[in-house]
Amino acid sequence: METSRRHFIAKAAVGTATLGLSAAFAADAPAAPGMVAACGLSCSVCPLMKAGKCKGCGAGNQVAADVVTKKNCPVLNCASMKKIGFCGTECAMFATCGKLVGRPYAKEFLDKIAAKLA
Repeated sequence: METSRRHFIAKAAVGTATLGLSAAFAADAPAAPGMVAACGLSCSVCPLMKAGKCKGCGAGNQVAADVVTKKNCPVLNCASMKKIGFCGTECAMFATCGKLVGRPYAKEFLDKIAAKLA
């Protein structure tokens, strides 16, 4: 029951969805509409994407190793190493993960999620 609740709250809070993401997350390919990064942020609202500094990365378990290296993102690197798609729905450490603070979540947001999961 607790795992189900944790999954629901994290999924609702982060706004991730089960998407049919393709494995074609090449470094030069533009982000697919509706693509969600491993951190749970929709690429369409990502400040780096809007600034033209990122073309999207996708799920941690579907992104190619060379893309993980090129992105140099600690969140994507961690998700890829753990072979998980999305931190908010698949990682028990999501609400307490220091890698997410400032990229893209405020500490206060993560504290609220942690309190709801307690």
